[in-house]
Amino acid sequence: MKRFFLISAILVCLAPLAHGQYTSFGLKAGLNFTSLPSEQNGSTSDYIVSAFSDSYTGYHVGGVALFLFRGGFFQPELLYTQTGRDMRLAFIESDQEDEYFTQKYSHLVMPLIAGAKFGALKIGAGPVFSFLINDWNDLGIEEELSQELKKLTLGYQIGAGLQLGNLALELKYEGNFTEFGEGITIGGETIKFDSRPHQFILSLGILF
Repeated sequence: MKRFFLISAILVCLAPLAHGQYTSFGLKAGLNFTSLPSEQNGSTSDYIVSAFSDSYTGYHVGGVALFLFRGGFFQPELLYTQTGRDMRLAFIESDQEDEYFTQKYSHLVMPLIAGAKFGALKIGAGPVFSFLINDWNDLGIEEELSQELKKLTLGYQIGAGLQLGNLALELKYEGNFTEFGEGITIGGETIKFDSRPHQFILSLGILF
C-alpha cells in the first residue's frame, strides 16, 4: 500500500509538466554494468561467502517521457531491470571445491531526471526509486542461500545523452543513498554485508 501511495504521489506531481513546450513519450532499452566498490567477504562456521567487485552485465527495458522547456528538460522513466553479481561459496571444513554462482535481481525502477539541454546534448541528474520484484541464484548445492534485501531503495543518477530527432542515446552513472541488502543467510547463519552496488547504464530510446 505504501508503494501505491508513493507512485500515485509522484504521478500527481508529474501531471502539470504535460503543459511544457514539447512533450513526447517513447520506449528505451539498454545495458546495465553493475559492480561493487570492492570485493566483500563474510563467513559462518561452515562457509565463506564472497561477492566479487567485477562488473556484471544486465539489461533494462521500459517507457520514458520527455518534457522540454527553454534550455532544460525533465525525463521520468519506468523500467524493468535485471542486474546481478558473481559470487563464490567456499567450504571451511570440507575438501569440496568452491562453488561459483551468480545472484540475480529484477527491479521496477523509476528515475526522475532533470537537467539542461544544449542543442542535441542533454546533461542531467536526479533521484531513482527501485522496487525489488524478485531475486534468485544458480548455486549448485542443496543448502539454501537467501539474502535479506530491501524492497524499496533510493539512489541517484547523473549522466549525459544525445537527442537526435526521435532517437536518444544516453550514458548514466547510478549510485545509492540506501543499502540494498543487510546480509546473506546460509545454513541458518547470517553474514552481514553493506551492499551498495553502483552501475553504468547505456541506453537507446525512441520517441513518438
